[in-house]
Amino acid sequence: MRAITGILKRTHGAESGSRVIVWIARNTLISWFMTLSGCGDSQDPIKPSIPDDLTPCIEASSACSQSVQLGQQSFLPILRTHPLDRGDPRVQTAIIIVHGTTRNHSSNFETMILAVQQKDPSLRETIVIAPKFQIAEDNPTANEPFWTNSGWKKGHLSVTDSKPRPRVSSYSAIDKIIELLSINSGFPALREIIVTGHSAGGQVAHRFAAGSQAEETFEHITIRYIVANPSTYLYLGPERFIDGNFGSPIRSECPEYDYWHYGLKNLNTYMRSISPGQIEENLVARNVTILIGDQDVDSYQLDVSCGANLQGNNRFSRGQNLVIYMDSLFPGNNHTQKIVYGVSHSGKGMYTSPEGISVLFPS
Repeated sequence: MRAITGILKRTHGAESGSRVIVWIARNTLISWFMTLSGCGDSQDPIKPSIPDDLTPCIEASSACSQSVQLGQQSFLPILRTHPLDRGDPRVQTAIIIVHGTTRNHSSNFETMILAVQQKDPSLRETIVIAPKFQIAEDNPTANEPFWTNSGWKKGHLSVTDSKPRPRVSSYSAIDKIIELLSINSGFPALREIIVTGHSAGGQVAHRFAAGSQAEETFEHITIRYIVANPSTYLYLGPERFIDGNFGSPIRSECPEYDYWHYGLKNLNTYMRSISPGQIEENLVARNVTILIGDQDVDSYQLDVSCGANLQGNNRFSRGQNLVIYMDSLFPGNNHTQKIVYGVSHSGKGMYTSPEGISVLFPS
């Protein structure tokens, strides 16, 4: 209405009088409607999918699918409970859940819905968003970016092939989702965004917390990060937990142990957009929960490279070591540890546990 009012003010007193005012107001409304319905500018940030009502979508089906525009002819597929282009004035919390290595965003979407329903049965106050970071074998369309199987986890730029595709960091894609939520007048009650993931998704959440500038850009929104059972973490310095103490490993025995994404050397394009000092400041200050299952001690899809093994023997010990590291060398950091007892490498087990619920919805 502000746009219409402004036009009315500027045209008041024009030669055609009230007919001009009515014509401009009518066409402004038509243009606004066409933008929402996908009939307007092709650069709209979202491909719309508008339901008949505001009932949240709770199944991983085409009805819950949408695409977020990342750039010129570049669209990221997502699943969501609420259409981003329509919004819902009741939503107070947004949860962005990143899938694991198998890229099964459907199961992650439904798992998070199960968790949310324990506190918000109708999902009236919570929107769940599950992006999919595709690789070549997923057969992305010509306007969908895709990454290498390790690249999306590390925030690398998408790859190119014979088709002209704009390159974009997977972390920038998460930034875009946060941007759309934060500036969207359809979510006026939104106060908090949670970025989370299990396994490889947890790797993304921890690194994204260090590199994203979204918190400084959208200060009216609180952002939290829940890192569940990742294979590895980002370390801010060269020290690792060796024989009960933190020290620097012999580099000749593991020359790339502190290269990105284990450490801050040899950063990629996304992370180089800010200084190493700012990365450190971010990760120390940001609200990060390390959610680890005490039974996650096997080697299923575990990174066993030299750099990874210096972080610990298994996911459970690596999570504990990371928290000890942050507390020892970066006092005042905002990392907290939450152990889920009796759960191994299971996203559903982690998020729907009492401990998982308490982290998602702290009292």
